[in-house]
Amino acid sequence: MDEMELRINEKGIKWSWAFMVFSLVIWGVYASIKTHEISLPAILFILQNLVYFFVTSVEKTRVGDERGKKQLLIYFGVLFFLLTFGAILGLTLGR
Repeated sequence: MDEMELRINEKGIKWSWAFMVFSLVIWGVYASIKTHEISLPAILFILQNLVYFFVTSVEKTRVGDERGKKQLLIYFGVLFFLLTFGAILGLTLGR
């Protein structure tokens, strides 16, 4: 694959990603307004962004960028907090 073809593919991927994000946001907002609950499109949007930021942090760490390590520590700290908080809420409100 030559450089021109690579740039064309990157542009296509960027535009398709932007379309998907826009579609998930619109669909998620509509479904949330209609059902008053967090919807599957909203969950997919959140998970998509989590995967994107996690992968970019891992790749930054692989090439030796210190910011990647710092971001990974922040992500794992936030994830630990959210899981702990969710477990506490589930145990206290679930009874």
